[in-house]
Amino acid sequence: MLPTRLLLPVALLLALTACSSAPAPAPADTAAPAAAAGSDPHAGHGPPEGGAGLYAVQSGALGVITIDAEGHLLYRSDADTADPPTSTCTDTCMDTWFPILVDDGAELELLGVDESQVGRLERADGGIQLTLAGWPLYRHRDDPGGLPDAGQNGADGNWFAITPAGDKAVAP
Repeated sequence: MLPTRLLLPVALLLALTACSSAPAPAPADTAAPAAAAGSDPHAGHGPPEGGAGLYAVQSGALGVITIDAEGHLLYRSDADTADPPTSTCTDTCMDTWFPILVDDGAELELLGVDESQVGRLERADGGIQLTLAGWPLYRHRDDPGGLPDAGQNGADGNWFAITPAGDKAVAP
């Protein structure tokens, strides 16, 4: 039997791949669960209690994209940089775009995401933000999880759903 924390990502992966003719990504080795969520000046923006995860899933609207452990679509911002990883989303930006924060040493559960592509950066506010291929990761405050549509992909011409390789998601 699967651990409870894996039921949502596995269910999403199965449901979404069943609706698509594209092959699903191969699962990555699963790491041990993370420690408690990191500190966050904007409460509720960090990982869910019990751990953090990055999962590659097939989305009918955007192709293969990356979600968090709660099924929220993850984004990158063109205002940020990947080399070196730098987040420009601070203050009021964080009211809409929640940085994906973890404890510094926390291990992640990964499914279809290459561990070598996952990194961390220390934000100006002291939080530790996850990166994918160098791009700082965020979720949108209004995302209910469950991938009902393309989310906020392309919002303000700046925010894009992120693929497991760190690229901008585009409709298949």
